[in-house]
Amino acid sequence: MYGLSYLDSKSKICKNIIALFPKADNFYDLFGGGFSITHAMLVHRSKDYKQFHFNEIREGIVELVQDAIAGKYNYNVYKPEWVSREDFFANKDKDIYKKIIWSFGNNGEGYLFGKDIEQDKKSMHMAVVFNQFDDYAKEVFGMEKFRDGLDINSKRLFLRDRIKLLGKKRLDLERLEQLEQLERLQQLERVERVEQLHFYNGSYEQVVIKENSIIYCDIPYDGTAKYDSNDKFNRKQFLDWAHEQKEPVFISEYNIDDKRFSAINHKEKRSLLSGNKGNKLIKIEKLYVNKAGFKKVMGL
Repeated sequence: MYGLSYLDSKSKICKNIIALFPKADNFYDLFGGGFSITHAMLVHRSKDYKQFHFNEIREGIVELVQDAIAGKYNYNVYKPEWVSREDFFANKDKDIYKKIIWSFGNNGEGYLFGKDIEQDKKSMHMAVVFNQFDDYAKEVFGMEKFRDGLDINSKRLFLRDRIKLLGKKRLDLERLEQLEQLERLQQLERVERVEQLHFYNGSYEQVVIKENSIIYCDIPYDGTAKYDSNDKFNRKQFLDWAHEQKEPVFISEYNIDDKRFSAINHKEKRSLLSGNKGNKLIKIEKLYVNKAGFKKVMGL
């Protein structure tokens, strides 16, 4: 998995996407979201580009990614406290870690767990992270505590296997989403070529594009999310901007009904954007290119 666990992340299909990008000096990820595409590029395409540029307009995401790369969330130095529903809503706009990691679908708005399972999840969290077992944790794990020397991820995986043995009535406890997401943060510490990685926190059109570049844009889908906390995404303005670019612009969307752009690939993707918890829709996501990109891909 690549990048943060993020609302409608490209993590599961990013290898399919990045394989289509031609080589260039610079790679720009202008709607970076949870860093999944840039992360995958650094892992699989690092030799094909000299510089990598990551931009995300939402406040705090860049800082969260940079902190993760710097090792702030390494299991050996970071022991995540339990974040209650009250704590989340009181501090989500002050603490980007709580806002993203402890929200449902990482949408930054709703709390990660339902009220009916919050206490059970807390019991599992305290056992896995701090080796503090209440009666319920002892019942689920079948032990009094973990032996010394196990890291958080090893204990989380033990819990997953343990839950599978307990039967269907406990399947709601099979996952500790916040710890899975913490693992995603930790893995960013292994990102290489950090000296070639540049970060921006602004709107896409504010980023200066160098010559001999590939630009990727995972834009907000038509009719869905806001672009930032203040404004809805101006789709027409973006398409005009992308058309005018002399460098190849690759765009992820379900549909672009604009003859200035060509679809070069499509991929089935499960989406959480339906707005209903647990209701994952299968949609066909396409990759479009502007005229400069089409010529580059086709070798014209």
